[in-house]
Amino acid sequence: MHQVLEGPGIDEVAPGAASVLFVAWGAVPGRSAEIAAELQGTSMCFFPPGTRRPPVLVRWVLSALRTLAALLSRRPDVVVVTNPPIFAPLVAFACAKVLGARVIMDSHPGGFGAQGDRVAARVQFLHRWLAARVDAVLVTEDSWSEVVRGWGGRPLVVHEAPAGWHQAPTARHERLQALVVGRFGPDEPLEAVFAAARAAPQCDFLLTGDPATCPERLRRSAGANVRFVGYLDAERYQKAVVESDVVVTLTTEPTSVMRAAYEAVYAGRPLVVSDWPVARRLFGHAHFAINDGPSLAGALLALDADYATAAAATTEARRAQLARWSAQRAALFEVLARE
Repeated sequence: MHQVLEGPGIDEVAPGAASVLFVAWGAVPGRSAEIAAELQGTSMCFFPPGTRRPPVLVRWVLSALRTLAALLSRRPDVVVVTNPPIFAPLVAFACAKVLGARVIMDSHPGGFGAQGDRVAARVQFLHRWLAARVDAVLVTEDSWSEVVRGWGGRPLVVHEAPAGWHQAPTARHERLQALVVGRFGPDEPLEAVFAAARAAPQCDFLLTGDPATCPERLRRSAGANVRFVGYLDAERYQKAVVESDVVVTLTTEPTSVMRAAYEAVYAGRPLVVSDWPVARRLFGHAHFAINDGPSLAGALLALDADYATAAAATTEARRAQLARWSAQRAALFEVLARE
């Protein structure tokens, strides 16, 4: 299965502008769709989470064939392609060489072998080879920029596009309702979330992601204030974010810039994130936790006790984030304008 989301479309871009196709294999489709729209392009996401997904090798073969078909039929000037898996940009690069198109690789921390991605860690030689040959490599923060420069590549820090998230905030719940965004992945400190729920019984914890992928031991330990809401499609997810009192998104990866944190800020929601330097730089108005139960419970209880201040800070947080995106968008257009 795949999703195709159209911006103005490759045949409808402004005269003289580069036509852009953003391709992702199995990634969350929001990022590719939103950035493509900002670049007046089109996005295609093959087998995103929440769809019927065959075994990974079958998925990659089918995604490769669909990528080739899309490039041959659409013939974009620029292909932006998500890594991981590295095989997606490799396929796009090979086809783009034939078509005379340029390639931008969108390398997430997992693409560098972080976040527990063992496959990516084993094929870093391919990542290194490709980074030196594509037009640019999009990364999450400066430490990855240095890696890409060391490989002879041209890095560009790019985060998340706004995508019309701003909505009127709802009134807070009597009991603080925390939306814990995740997929029960290897870089999520799950023990901390369940420990925090036990330490803060006056708060309600709503956990996204397929409950079947949550360790059974943790599922059984969940108290009455923990609810598994399952994998949410885009519409239900946006509703859940807007209706929450606070969005919680945690990671054990120091270089990760959580998409959910960006979404919370765009939606005007208070935010709790893992206490890493990159998070403090980007989300200065958030509350921070050090990925253990007492710290997370403490952050939520402090926010609960002075919710009006946290809610008021969301306006400035959103303004700063929009300004940052505006600069990143301008830098992307500079890349597109290169001959």
